[in-house]
Parts: sequence; structure tokens; C-alpha cells
Amino acid sequence: MTRVDFATETKEASLSTLFETGSVTVKQWPLVGRDAWGTETRPRPTFIERDGTFYEVRIADERVLERERWHFAVDRIDETPPDDATVARPPFDLSDQDQRVLDAALDAVYAGHDGFLGDPEFDELQTVEFHHDLDADASALVPSPPFEFVEYEDEYFRAVAERRTVDVPEWTYAISEIADRRSRFDEYARAAIVDRDFDAAGLSAGARGVLDDALAEDPRRYEEGAPPSDELGEALDALGIAGDLEPIERYDDRVDFRNVVVEYRDGISRFDLIVTP
Repeated sequence: MTRVDFATETKEASLSTLFETGSVTVKQWPLVGRDAWGTETRPRPTFIERDGTFYEVRIADERVLERERWHFAVDRIDETPPDDATVARPPFDLSDQDQRVLDAALDAVYAGHDGFLGDPEFDELQTVEFHHDLDADASALVPSPPFEFVEYEDEYFRAVAERRTVDVPEWTYAISEIADRRSRFDEYARAAIVDRDFDAAGLSAGARGVLDDALAEDPRRYEEGAPPSDELGEALDALGIAGDLEPIERYDDRVDFRNVVVEYRDGISRFDLIVTP
């Protein structure tokens, strides 16, 4: 994972190209967000307002490139480093770029840590990738860190630098003008974001019961075992999920279908489906 954000100047240059030419090709910058959709993802409606005019940004093309990239990580250890080991302690004598990388590496160790349920465990080293907006040639962290270990908040970490082959997503974004008035934009955005109108869908009482249970304050969800009931199947079909849903036994891990926005009972609601095999 990159973990370190792109520089503001890099983003601004891409946006300038997008507005000047109508499209821009970028690597690893998800200007158009994506929602989990089973084992895949789907793009999220994305809008930009500039100088009082509203625009929509779409993914015009995408591909995955294979690249060689340096990675830096810290691996938490239980023992104290040897007396003759090189140990870095705050304040770290690093460049601004390397400090950002080290901070991201330390944060990655505790990704998902809630302070109550114990420390998270990862099957793989949580690395920080030197993407194309980071200058690996100017970094002291790669190929060989200037220290073997890091002491941080009374814990010790082993410093690791690795060269890896990674998949780099590349997107071409296209922009189109929507409106120069807020009211017209609101009308367009509502139609783009709200997937369907359930009030006009003619759902059965059973399917409406599924949706009502999912919207209830307590526990604010609806659960079933496999296979889904006819009522749940009808609700998922109305949500546009059923066509992409596989039988539960075909999933090895949990999958999510996220952010289906619908109009229902004179309001706007967002539904997610979580499938846990």
C-alpha cells in the first residue's frame, strides 16, 4: 500500500489538466471513489464544484501496471535490541519525506487497533510503498535504513526495506459540466446518487418488512442464514444486488455490497449487504 498521500502540488497539477483538456491519466490517485461490491468494486458518483460551476468526474479508462517499487516497514518485536544495535528514537533526524514514510509505517502497525480488544495481528508485513510521487533516490530509508531498530512509545520495531513488484492502478478521468446553478446540480446529483425509488417499486409486504427491520433503530440491521428467504431475495433484487450475488458457499471470505442509496418511505436511505460465509 502507498499509505503516504500525494503532494498537494501533484493533485493540483492533475486537476488543472483535467479542467483544461477534459481528461487526465493518473496513477494511484482515486479521484473517483469506489465502493465494495462483492468480490469487485463499483465507481461512486463524484462531483467537483469550481468557480460556481458543477462538474461530474467519471472513469473513462483503467488498467493495472506492473512496477518495481521500494517499500519500507517497521516490524514490532517483543525483545530488546542488542546493545550494539543502531536504535533510532524521537526526534528522528530525517528529511520531511522520510519522516512521513516512517510515521506512516508506524501507523500501519496499529491499523485497526481499537485500544481495547488487543493488538491487531497481520499475516504480512505492513509496508509503505515509495510511489511515483515519493523520491526513493533521495531517501535514507532505502535501500538500507540508517538504523536497525526504532524505539517508539516504549516499544521496539525492526526496520525493513524491500524491493517489490507491485500492481499499480492507472485511471483516466473525464469531466463533464453539469450546471452553473446549485438547484440544477442538486436535481442532477440526486438522480445520480439515488439508485431507485422503492416507494414506486411495488414491493410486497414481506420485502418491505425486511427493509423496515434493516432501518429500525435497534439493532438497525436485518439478518438471515443461507439460503435467503423469498422476502430477502425480493429486497435484494430491488436493491440491485441479487444479480451479482453468488451462493454463499462460493465465498471463501466475507464480502460487502456497499452504499445502495434508495428513496423509501418519503426519505433517503443507504443499504449495505454483508455476506459472511
